[in-house]
Amino acid sequence: MIKRKAAIQKGSSGAGPTLAICGNITAALGEEVHLGCRYLGENQIKSAHWKRQISKGVIKRLAGFSHGRPYSRSDLSVPASPTDFTVSMNVSSVEAEGMYHCEFEEEDESFFDFMFVIVIVQPDVQVTVNAETISDTHYQSVSCSAVGGKPDPRISWLVGGRPPSDDFFTVKSRKTLHSNGTSTLSSVLRFPTHLQDQEHVTCVVQHPTLPTPRLTAARVETFTRPVVNATAEMLEKAGNDFWVVSCISSGGRPDTDISLALNVTEELQREKESDSNTQRLSIRLPAAEYEGRSVACLFKHPKFHYAESRVIALPTFYLFGETESESVELVEGERRVISLQVRGNVPRYQVTCRKENGTLPEEVQLVDRSLVFQVNQQHRGLYECDFSYRHLKTTLRFNATVLPRAPQMAAPAIRVHDEVEGGRWVMECLASGAVPAASVSWLLPEGISADFLFNSTSSNGSHSIRGVVLLPACSPQELTALCVINHPALVEPQKRSRTLPPCARPNVTLRVDTVWRGGHKYKMALCSAVGVRSAAEISWHFGNNNIGAMTETEVLSEGLVSTRSSVHFLSSLYAGQNLTCTVRHPSLETPEERTINIPVHKPPQLSVAVARQQDSPLWLAVCDLEEEGAGTNLAWVLPENASGETSLLSQSEGHVTNARLTYRFPLAALEGRDLTCVHRLGEGVTEKRTVQIPKYYISSVRVLNRTTPLQSRYGHQTNTYRVSVQQNQHNPKILLRVEGNVPEFNLDCRRSDGSAVQLDGAVMLLQSDLLGQIKGLYTCTASFYHHRASVSVQVELTSVDEQLFLVAIVCVSSASAVLLVLVVILCVCCSKRKKKTPQKQRESVSALTSLMQESGSPGVRKPGSEDSEKYAPLTCFSIVVDVKSTV
Repeated sequence: MIKRKAAIQKGSSGAGPTLAICGNITAALGEEVHLGCRYLGENQIKSAHWKRQISKGVIKRLAGFSHGRPYSRSDLSVPASPTDFTVSMNVSSVEAEGMYHCEFEEEDESFFDFMFVIVIVQPDVQVTVNAETISDTHYQSVSCSAVGGKPDPRISWLVGGRPPSDDFFTVKSRKTLHSNGTSTLSSVLRFPTHLQDQEHVTCVVQHPTLPTPRLTAARVETFTRPVVNATAEMLEKAGNDFWVVSCISSGGRPDTDISLALNVTEELQREKESDSNTQRLSIRLPAAEYEGRSVACLFKHPKFHYAESRVIALPTFYLFGETESESVELVEGERRVISLQVRGNVPRYQVTCRKENGTLPEEVQLVDRSLVFQVNQQHRGLYECDFSYRHLKTTLRFNATVLPRAPQMAAPAIRVHDEVEGGRWVMECLASGAVPAASVSWLLPEGISADFLFNSTSSNGSHSIRGVVLLPACSPQELTALCVINHPALVEPQKRSRTLPPCARPNVTLRVDTVWRGGHKYKMALCSAVGVRSAAEISWHFGNNNIGAMTETEVLSEGLVSTRSSVHFLSSLYAGQNLTCTVRHPSLETPEERTINIPVHKPPQLSVAVARQQDSPLWLAVCDLEEEGAGTNLAWVLPENASGETSLLSQSEGHVTNARLTYRFPLAALEGRDLTCVHRLGEGVTEKRTVQIPKYYISSVRVLNRTTPLQSRYGHQTNTYRVSVQQNQHNPKILLRVEGNVPEFNLDCRRSDGSAVQLDGAVMLLQSDLLGQIKGLYTCTASFYHHRASVSVQVELTSVDEQLFLVAIVCVSSASAVLLVLVVILCVCCSKRKKKTPQKQRESVSALTSLMQESGSPGVRKPGSEDSEKYAPLTCFSIVVDVKSTV
């Protein structure tokens, strides 16, 4: 809402800006704004002020610093400092709008700049609705006013979400200015009510203070088209007939103007049903006077372009009967009702009857336009009945003949009964006491087979027929049987039905138990079916193979029959197969099955392992067995003369046995050999697991420092090495490594006097003895059970001078060796020049080759080949340099 634009005021020297002030600010009434001004110079500020121009030539101080003290005399806050001159101002009125000056005073010069604050005011939106009627047309005017806004707002209208059309909507606007600079804008939307169907119109006000247009809905009145019709009803009062003509309007808004297009003097009755929004205008007209005339109802409503009418025609009455006589046959002894009917549209009529121009017999009664009497021979003859309504009259004639009494018939008494008997459903249909005999038959659904039995009996001239149908006691579906009885005394055949409900499906359960017998696992399966009325048939099979079973049947209460079938078999014979129990019952359309899988017999779990024991010189071999059943037969297959201790531990959980066979033995006795654990399953069947005892060795103990092997003068190799240690070296170390495949080892190092030497893992820490000496012979032994290897280290002390001497000797020896090689080569070349025999040439080359292959010790000089004895005259030289190394 606040807009800022930077402004810079430069100093007189032009070196740079002296003050910076924010641009013009637009603020809404009631907001707090910040007036920003900063001093950018480097001189001392004497005073600083915010000023406002009140009128032309009049400027008022509002806030600032004077003599180093801040002050505020208006809605402005106290500045933070003389240089940062930003203040906040509460815009509490429109009068806050104007020009504001920011001024800084130095000792010799002052600087100022100004900005404008523009105040905007949010308008108050007011909506009113007025209605008026001009020339029978209803108009509504919706007024929307945006009061006290600044700047001027904009007002528009929405009807049904769209701007109003110019066809019948008119919009007028009016603007009013106020003394404080605000204004009020009013807009009036006017329209005829009957042309506008929306219940709300919306005023849309747009203004800079509103982030989005403000929508204000006004509820307006709407008209609804009514449903009109006309009715006529006959009314009798004091012996006179009247037509009540009603003009009805329902569901309209506003009320409908109803009138009758008929010149009458009768009183009009108007009524309005407030609960159903129905209007009714009724008039009562004498039926005789308005016979054949039409009555029009006129309806006027704003939703009708023209007055609508509904015309109802009052009927012309007529009454006439048959001109010729009719013949009516009567049977003697019967009670007869003769209905008298004529054609016409009269509301009522009077009837008088006579017989052959006389009165009616006493037995003949005229009851409600019918003749009722018990027929006898005197009732034959001509009858005339006169019908009249006011001036309308007609006559109905009929000639009655009386026939003799028909033979006496008796309709049968019908009874249907059903019951269950002998495992079958017995349905009986009996037609008794009939004259003549009745006919009885049974109708069954298609596809149902049944047996039928019929018999008849007679007594005192009446007959009884009995029809019996025999049906299965159980059916999987609902069964309806229909008994049909025919007899002349019956107007139409009589039918009696009996519906047999479907039998409840049997409750089938399958249970399998495990039984251990003699160390063998057996399965006991029980399949039971509880059904109604009849026993179920149960069979067993593994795949396509049937198996025998034991079955028993028991009759329970409430017509239930229980069938139980059981099988018993060795589990291993059918392991992994599905055992199925099949149940057949009349209530089942298809057999019902229950299947269970016989689990595979879990094989014994045999495992062996060997491991060292903690804190014991013996090793431990373990053979674990897990199997179902009782009894454990485990044994070790040991090498001959094997020594050790064997133990067996066994425990059972349910039918699972866990056994552990152990063997403790010294490693030296069985190292590198196999141990076999044997499990005897019975009947010569065994299971074996073999484990190999590891074979360990320690080949040697190596010294990783620079060493010199000590050898005898005659070539016998020893396991002693010489290590040189420099004098005054701090904590010298000998690094050792054990060659072999042992998982761990014990390392022990001692001096020649038997005293122990401190070790750090495989590192020997050299320390002075009681005489302060380090040099001497050290022996280290690595052991793992019975495996051992040793190394001896001769530790000697060397100085720097000795090392230099050794280097010199090495250099001289190397130079001598090179010189010697050159001499030999020269000799060979000379011998070629003298054309020596090839045999001598080969002797020289062989001598040279033997010299190059010579070992580094004079004690190991050997010929270069098997023919070396032939070259004994050739002299071989070997230079051995014995260099002492330091750690």
